[in-house]
Formats: sequence, structure tokens, C-alpha cells
Amino acid sequence: MKRIIALLFVAVSLTLCLSGCVYEELGVKLNKDGTGSISTTVGMKKDVLKQLIEMGSSDPFAGKETTETEYDGEKYITFTETKEYESFEEMEKVLSELTFDSNDYTIPAGTQPEYEETNDTAEPSDNVRIDSEAVSQPVISEKPKPFFKSVKIKKDGSKYLFDAVTNAVDGEIEGFDMSDVLKVNIAVVMPAKISAYKNGKVDGKKISFDLLDISKETELYAECKVSSPVPAIIGIVLAVGAVVAFIILKKRR
Repeated sequence: MKRIIALLFVAVSLTLCLSGCVYEELGVKLNKDGTGSISTTVGMKKDVLKQLIEMGSSDPFAGKETTETEYDGEKYITFTETKEYESFEEMEKVLSELTFDSNDYTIPAGTQPEYEETNDTAEPSDNVRIDSEAVSQPVISEKPKPFFKSVKIKKDGSKYLFDAVTNAVDGEIEGFDMSDVLKVNIAVVMPAKISAYKNGKVDGKKISFDLLDISKETELYAECKVSSPVPAIIGIVLAVGAVVAFIILKKRR
């Protein structure tokens, strides 16, 4: 996944098509039995990817099973990886350890085209020359930064909750703010219809958090309650009991 993200950012740096070219989604699914899954999706705008391939660039998704995803009115070609977990505690730990690693967003050495200056104006050379000795320059902090400031995934009786706060992320790519280049979405699927939430868009059991500005901390909250089958079972038992009692009394008469 890191390799794909790096290739996408190399492509962005070469095309300078920086308005939301790269899309990333973190998916969290909670099950009633306390298990769940975490998925990571990365993608690039469909038209931009097509142009890159037509220009002779390598396909960052080569050999991967991709899908077409629509986000914010734009079509993206995306690739997803998913991992299952046995407990909410394990998922909470994994999410808490996720980092916004500067290495993911570093333009690798030898990918930047050089330019020749003519008459005090910079124009691309007819033969793009790659400098193999170029030094990669990270665009975020040198130390990996936790993506989440805090994460809580909990089941309390019939209530389930997802409560997290993202860290503010600063950085640039080719002089553009990360928020302009990278579109980030966090999608959480709860075990039942969401009854309370904050800073998201709800559709039944699913809530989507669009991180339009990753340079700011954002609180993500979703809560749901799973109806207990006990009252229904009791009702059925009482109804059956009433019918049986009625039949017995009728026979005695």
C-alpha cells in the first residue's frame, strides 16, 4: 500500500495536477459480536490516471484489483486492502498506532524532470533528463506522526460507540497544501442504525467523515444501540402460554 501511495504522489508531482488528485479512505466496520475489520483505500482521479498512462507513465495499480469510486462528484480508480480483527480492543490498538509517515509522501529521487532556461524563462527540455543523484525531500515532519490523537471503540451493553480525534497534519507537496492534494475520508459502519453522531454524514448504519482540512483536529463520533431479543422472546413465550392455557380450560369445560 505504501508503494502505491508513493507512486501516486510521484505521478502528481510530474503532472502538477494537484486539486484532489489523490484520494484515501480509512474504513472501519464494527460487528455485533465484538469483531470487525479495517480497510485502507487509495486512488487517483480516473481522467488523470488515464492521461498518465497515455503519456507512457507506469500504472501504479498494475496487477491490483481496482474499482471505480465516486467521491465529491469526481470519479477515482481505487485499490483496497482489508484486514479482519477478533476484538474492538485490537482494532483500537491498530488505529492508535497508525501514523502519517513522511516517507509515504516523499517524492523519490530521480523522478523530478529537469528544465533548461532560455531567455530568462524556464521551459521543459525536449529530452527530459532524470537526475539519479537527486535527493528525496520529505514534505511532512521527519518523525511519523500518529494519525489519531485518541481512539475509543467500545461496547457497553446494547450500546456501541466509535469516538476518535484526528491529529492536525501539516505539510506541502510541490508548494501546495496537503489538504489541496490529498482528499481523506473515514467511513465507519456500525452494528445497527446510528442514533447519535458528530461531524459526519449518516446513511443508516454507515457514517462518513470527510476530512476537508487535515491541518485541523477533527472529532469523529458515532453511536448506536442494538435491540435486545429478550423482550420479544418473553412476549412470544407469554403468548404461547396464553394459548395453551385457553385450550386446556376449554377442554375441561
